[in-house]
Amino acid sequence: YHGPDLPIPAVIAIGPAFDGYYAVSTRVRGAVLEALEPAAWRATVPSLVAALEALRLADLAGTGGYGGWDGAGRAAHESWPAFLLAVGDDAPDRRTHGWRARLASAPAAEATFTWGLELLRGLADAAAPRSLIHADLINRNVLVEGDRISGVFDWGCAAYGDHLYDLAWFEFWAPWHPNLDVSLLRSALERRWRETGYAPQNLAARLAACHLHIGLDHLAYNASRGDWETPAA
Repeated sequence: YHGPDLPIPAVIAIGPAFDGYYAVSTRVRGAVLEALEPAAWRATVPSLVAALEALRLADLAGTGGYGGWDGAGRAAHESWPAFLLAVGDDAPDRRTHGWRARLASAPAAEATFTWGLELLRGLADAAAPRSLIHADLINRNVLVEGDRISGVFDWGCAAYGDHLYDLAWFEFWAPWHPNLDVSLLRSALERRWRETGYAPQNLAARLAACHLHIGLDHLAYNASRGDWETPAA
């Protein structure tokens, strides 16, 4: 999926290390996207819009399914709603296994999760287009040199599904990054869509589903870590 607007460093070595794995890629230089000063963020927004469009329009021929994929490009879920609603599963093969039991020890958090999952069930849209999603475009995973994105790293959360997820990611985490004018990003992206004749259907509901999934996924993650302060923030 590497291209001029989506610069993905070449991975030259992977393997097991400690309790996980390592990956060594070609070197990319630049500033961390979410650490940019407001003026630098504004200058970078056009490049970020181009990257989001490169994700939306990536050629997925030969791949199948929704959610995270395997080495052959096969994802486990048959539909976008199936992937979204799997956020409620405490799968034994995931590093967060056991989060359900830990969540049950915090009744308010568990009630919030149950409430959010029911809302998500009513919003998940099987008609959402299937695109490439990075699903973690902050957390030091994107570097910027000048006013251009120079590298997009860490595809461990990547999935096939609704391209609005990556916009929702910025919107969800905006309160933690007041230096980033996320409304500017959204307006620039919507302007690009109008210029290219693309009009997302059911935009508000689809974005809400993405926001809910991100929140629920991180409730589960923080429950697995026993971190009750971060969700409260």
